[in-house]
Amino acid sequence: MSGKQNREDMNLAAGFGVAGVKRFPPIGSVFNTLKEKSKLSLNTNITSGVGLIEQLSKLIDSQDTAYTVENSKPKVKRKALTVRSALRQIKVEGQPLRVKQACELIRNTQHDRVPSVALARRRTDADGHMSLVLDLDAEQIEGSTYAWAVMTCRKLESIRDETRKLRRMQCMQFLPPLNNVKHGQMPKLDVYEQAVVNSELAELDARWAADAGSQTLQEKIIREMLALARGIDKRVRVNLEAFGSRLYGLSTSVSDFDLAMSIRVPQRNAEAGFMRFVRNFVVRLQRTRGFQRVVWLQHARVPIVKFVYRTSRGEHECDVSFNHGLGMAKSRMIHAYMRSDPRVRPVLMVLKEWAITRAISNQNAMNSFGVMLMGLTYLAQERVVPPLQLLATNAMTTRGWKTLAALQQSREQISALYLSEQSEPIRCVQSGEQLPDWRVEGKSAYFLAKGFGWQSPNKQTVPELLFGLFQFYGCEFEPENHAVSLRLGSARIARANLHELKVQMPEMVLGRPQMWRENLRLLAVEDPFEPQVNCARFAQGEWVEGLLWEMRRAAAVLRSGANEGRVLSALFVPPTPSIYCDASVWAAVYGRLLPTLQQSVNEHVFDPERDMTPETIIPIEELEAAQIKNTN
Repeated sequence: MSGKQNREDMNLAAGFGVAGVKRFPPIGSVFNTLKEKSKLSLNTNITSGVGLIEQLSKLIDSQDTAYTVENSKPKVKRKALTVRSALRQIKVEGQPLRVKQACELIRNTQHDRVPSVALARRRTDADGHMSLVLDLDAEQIEGSTYAWAVMTCRKLESIRDETRKLRRMQCMQFLPPLNNVKHGQMPKLDVYEQAVVNSELAELDARWAADAGSQTLQEKIIREMLALARGIDKRVRVNLEAFGSRLYGLSTSVSDFDLAMSIRVPQRNAEAGFMRFVRNFVVRLQRTRGFQRVVWLQHARVPIVKFVYRTSRGEHECDVSFNHGLGMAKSRMIHAYMRSDPRVRPVLMVLKEWAITRAISNQNAMNSFGVMLMGLTYLAQERVVPPLQLLATNAMTTRGWKTLAALQQSREQISALYLSEQSEPIRCVQSGEQLPDWRVEGKSAYFLAKGFGWQSPNKQTVPELLFGLFQFYGCEFEPENHAVSLRLGSARIARANLHELKVQMPEMVLGRPQMWRENLRLLAVEDPFEPQVNCARFAQGEWVEGLLWEMRRAAAVLRSGANEGRVLSALFVPPTPSIYCDASVWAAVYGRLLPTLQQSVNEHVFDPERDMTPETIIPIEELEAAQIKNTN
């Protein structure tokens, strides 16, 4: 681990905004915060010293006169109070203090985050003006010739904030692991709760459907861009379409516009012609009114131009990718899944809202497409939807499910399936007939896109499916052993069986913490059309541990039923710094990483059996219930 990375990981109280993991702090921050707290908790003088500093600060602040501090540049003035006068008004833990005792307490408490009070010698000049000379040598005290002075320019409230932080650093509190949701069941909703769910789903559905104005604006942007592109070279065939959430209808009116431009240049020097065309297009875009902050990411895996389109309604962020046929195919397949069963859209809609409001999905770990794949894979696993990439018919009998189950568990059959893309045709798991060979960018991109008359054997409701999804991933899913494969219709595929997936097995890295940042990929989510791509390739181990805990938290919320008139929307309570900002609270959540790290450095700063008590477990349900009540 590099020095820079090491310093970054050692930051204390780093629960929010940590580069690369966003919501979930680096394991180094968790370990070092615990270590720091352990030291503070063993120092019995800290509590007394903090109380003394707060009392002294309050007394000093109540004084009317401020004195010049000598040798300070620039000159500053500080209020002061004589030592003996101050100590006559103060008791610590019910006991009066002698001067030397007070100085010892302050010296032991003076933390780099609490620069609060200091000893100062009083000096009176010939004109009778009094000033202060800072003196940190507590051994040379001679009673009333000394006074207390605030060292910094902070106000009393700032000192109180700092001492509260120090007190919190002494306090050991942990998020509950929530492993008990593994054995729970989603309770049957009563009439009132079902009405609440229906209302919540209707509200979400309205928010996750772009309005007519947004659709009109999208069409306007496409028309203007096509006119620009087609004016560059008449020999080049250009088309432009929306893809992603805008295509399958799960976007808000303010969502980004994701567009895909297909460009066909004459065969001679096609690659050079393509690059020249895009370069000219970017220049034209930059010179056209309305298109602002145009940036060409030409070295991305798929070339992208990002820009802002400005109208009287405001600014609208847009991305246009070039010759990204696979992106279009993936969007159309998600749309096909959403049409196959009426429960798919609300499940994905709730999942997407949850991932956004809980600050889970992000480009530095796994984006919303990866989260959607996890949701669809669970629905396929529970037979809510069929495996569209392996079917030529919309009917699945017991025979078809047995064939699929055998395929999911067989390394040889999976290997043969993936190799058949290059040598033999893929066959339907139900009928055995040959599937069409659709090729996009050289990849097999077939899925059953029409003829929907699918009748799911699964009769669960949307809340029950959501609870099952969160419970499965939070409790049953084993990320170090299993991979999520929508193509194969299961999140229980052995990672070792997906030989094309370019990801190192966690068991090769888990025992070596120094390799985690670069090499540990605890979560494997297979791209449905690019089997070598792991959609969670950027996710650090901490993010995966945090994601699975968030899944358990969501299952616990659903299991508790209606809360202040909410059922589903209780999932969307935003995380607050008051609960999550201290890195050490995640100790029990990082059950795969922290024990290994402690063993590797031979320092055991956290022991669940010793440290997890009713007093140290954060009452997450109570705190979130109060948060919901305050927002109603």
